[in-house]
Amino acid sequence: MGGDGTEVAIRRDGDYTVLPSDLVERVADYARAARAASTWRAYETDLRHFAAWCAERSPHLVALPALPATVAGYLTALADAGYKPTTIRRRLAAISVAHQLGRHPNPATSPEVATVWDGIRRVHGTAVKRKNALETGLLTRVLAELDDSRLADLRDRALLLVGFAGCLRRGELVALDVADIAETPDGVVLTIRRSKTDQERAGALVGLTFGSYRPTCPVRSWIAWRQAAGLTDGPAFRSINRHGGVGAGRLHPGSVARIVQRRAAAAGLSPDDFGGHSLRSGFATAAARAGVPDRAIMRQGRWRSSASLDSYVRAGRLFDRDNPSGRVGL
Repeated sequence: MGGDGTEVAIRRDGDYTVLPSDLVERVADYARAARAASTWRAYETDLRHFAAWCAERSPHLVALPALPATVAGYLTALADAGYKPTTIRRRLAAISVAHQLGRHPNPATSPEVATVWDGIRRVHGTAVKRKNALETGLLTRVLAELDDSRLADLRDRALLLVGFAGCLRRGELVALDVADIAETPDGVVLTIRRSKTDQERAGALVGLTFGSYRPTCPVRSWIAWRQAAGLTDGPAFRSINRHGGVGAGRLHPGSVARIVQRRAAAAGLSPDDFGGHSLRSGFATAAARAGVPDRAIMRQGRWRSSASLDSYVRAGRLFDRDNPSGRVGL
């Protein structure tokens, strides 16, 4: 790979020599668009690490194209050095992509590498520690500490409630523009233009209904923030400076986690237990506990399969009416 992480994606020999130079550049543009820029950057870093590892051990170890034994040895060295399985998996993916795009035999698909990777996962694999779900009761407790006379509190109320009721990912929430939130007599309609599971930008519409209580109503909270901030276009959720001025740029996805943690701490909760994803998992958990059918939860959260949803709703259904421990006569 080159400095921008994508040079390996386009070969300028072979078939491409018959193409006009401007068309070759467009081919490169679309190849880069196949993955996020951050992914290319991560792959670039991972491949540099692999190449350096090879060079340090022997002048006969070649990173590209690499032999299966070389890759298996690299994965083993990473595991023994204490690297997390998630990091090792990403580095293996980088090696795989580099070989595919370079039209080399892919060592990542070899039996040797696959067997070593399976062994690493069995020995070093650990369960993912999820942040706690900020379900309805906890969210209400957090919202009770907000003071709507302060602009930042108005913004955070709207952000928390829209993120929760819309079952939004952090990136989806901060990507919303004012034009993406259509106000109707029934509530608001969110236009999600792109998400983690919609890289082709087909888009999705998500409806938020009026809440039964003003302090926890996502629709009224959004309108209150929009009016107080004087928003007419551009990003829906923005920074606020220490003088109370509303910024022009949108919040970063990481800001959602910081807002959730700060507001959780103000409500007497442990901030480390929560994060930006707590809103999405909180909605799914609360909906499952309320008996909402999986199909309806999947539609709101835009999950593609019930298996993906299951890890979210399992906690909400531990004590439902079908729990066998309550039906054996104890």
